[in-house]
This record gives sequence, structure tokens and C-alpha cells, in this order.
Amino acid sequence: MMKCAYHAEVENTAFCTHCGRALCAECVRSVRGNIYCETCLGGYIDARGANAGAQAAKRVEIVGGSNPGAAFLLGLIPGVGAIYNAEYFKAAVHILVFGTLVSIANIPRSGPLFGMLAFGFYCYMPFEAYYTAKKYKLHREGIELETPFDRFNQQLEGIKNKELWGGGALIILGSLILLDNFDVIHMDRVVRLWPLILIALGVWLLKRFQEKAV
Repeated sequence: MMKCAYHAEVENTAFCTHCGRALCAECVRSVRGNIYCETCLGGYIDARGANAGAQAAKRVEIVGGSNPGAAFLLGLIPGVGAIYNAEYFKAAVHILVFGTLVSIANIPRSGPLFGMLAFGFYCYMPFEAYYTAKKYKLHREGIELETPFDRFNQQLEGIKNKELWGGGALIILGSLILLDNFDVIHMDRVVRLWPLILIALGVWLLKRFQEKAV
């Protein structure tokens, strides 16, 4: 018989399943049918505590603004409402979209459409910032809010490859504006083709109707 690793004068009755030390009856620590020595069991408990602390630290969320009213007022400045909500990429997109619409609206013979779109997008930004801040605020209280913009995004999920279409549209639009800046083309003539957008939208709606009918 071997002697206990902690009591040299006492014969062992078991071995630690983790380190293999010989243990007497007094040193045996049984957990769910497994035998541990006090050193291994203490180390295991310390490790579990450290992991729990790390997981708790990871659960700390950094969210945006918690005042919906302030978010709405800041949203009246293009991009600032999204910055208040800590959505910096969205802020950049808002500035680019609004600036692009205003630039196109100022092109001679562009018609009222792009001016109306710019105004509509300007009205959209503060409401989007308001609902986003409200959603963040309620989330911290354990309440999940589904905003009108969430439902709109759910409807967009049915569009396949929307990132591809959106990226392609931005490249084409940016290229046209760049060519106009160098007097290669005249944007006032290109803008007159805006009814093509209505045609494309009509084709897309007919395609969706056919898919639902199948």
C-alpha cells in the first residue's frame, strides 16, 4: 500500500483522478463520483471563477444613446443622430445619401423628384435615430422593441443579393457624377432618365407577384 501524499504516516485509500496523488480517507474530495485532492479541486474552483468573471465582462454591452428625444433632435443634423446612437457606419451612409440626393436635386432640369427624396430622407433620419435610441433604452430594461424600421428591414430580407444591387447602384451613380465633374457627360441629361427607376420597380413588383402565384 502507498502512503498518502499529504499524510506520510497514513496509508492511501484512493487516488486523485486529476493528478494521480495517493490520498487517505481524510484527504479524499469526492465530486459527482470523481475523486480529487484538495489542491486540484481548489485549482478547478479558481479556474471556474476566473472564467465566470471573464464571461461577465464579455456580457457588458456598449450601446448608443439612451435618450430618444435627444436622438431625434440630433437626427435633424445629417448623420449626428446615428453618431449619438454609436452607429458610425450608418452615420456615414446617411451623410452620403443625403448629400448625393441634394447634389442631384441641384442639377438643372432634374425635376422635383430628387428634391422630394432629399426632403423625405431628411425627415427619415431623426425618426430612425429616435426609434433606435428607444430600442436601446428598452433593451437595457429587458424589453425588446420591434420598431417600424425593423419591420421594413424584415421586408427587405426577401430581396435576394440586395447588397450586390445596392453596391452596383452606388458604383454606377458615383461614376456618373464623376464623369459629369470632368465634363465627359452631362448629368442634367442623365437625370432625365429617372423614370427608368419606376420601370425597374414595376418589373420587380410583377416578378414578386409571379413568385407568390407559383
